[in-house]
Amino acid sequence: MLGFLGLLVAAVITDSDVPSQNLDRTFLGPGLSLMLTVAAVVGSFAFTSDYRAGAFSRRVLLFQRHAALVARGTTTTLAASFTGVVVGLAFGLSGTILGGAWHMSVQAVLAFAGIAGMGALWGFALGSLIRNHLVTLFVVPFSLVLQEFLADSLKPTEAWLFAVQASDWASHAAFNIPASGSFLGAAGWLLVVSVAASWAFLERDLA
Repeated sequence: MLGFLGLLVAAVITDSDVPSQNLDRTFLGPGLSLMLTVAAVVGSFAFTSDYRAGAFSRRVLLFQRHAALVARGTTTTLAASFTGVVVGLAFGLSGTILGGAWHMSVQAVLAFAGIAGMGALWGFALGSLIRNHLVTLFVVPFSLVLQEFLADSLKPTEAWLFAVQASDWASHAAFNIPASGSFLGAAGWLLVVSVAASWAFLERDLA
């Protein structure tokens, strides 16, 4: 993510034709989408790497299964949210580097933190369902761009997919625009996949 911001700054600095106004709106959307995808992939790896290493088998000897899953999912989500804060701050600082093209915004930082946490929990839940390191590397990102491949057949229901709801909320929240409907939609998806992941974790063998 920080590399993406570096390339962004370099591209704008070297291209004099890029307008200086509304650059934050131009680059914020792709930045949030990338944050969502990266966080989701890392979140899925947080489960699959522990599962492959047998960490969950050792934890359930000390804690109940559900407690072990919730604790790992919580730490993964919080770590991703903290990373989102760092990326959000870097995004704001990059605007200062560009000669004040945009300014540091608390709302934008919180939007990055929020969408990172959402992405990490989404990926963690899918990782719990799939349990294969390599497969999650492809399935998790695909689940976030599904609406692009099925745009014609899903209209207008594509607007209710998780990635669309999460991105819409973050894009509005970054400019302090209420988007409670999108937030509730994304939260609903996270609840569904979390319940499914919990059920699978409790019912399936850890070996």
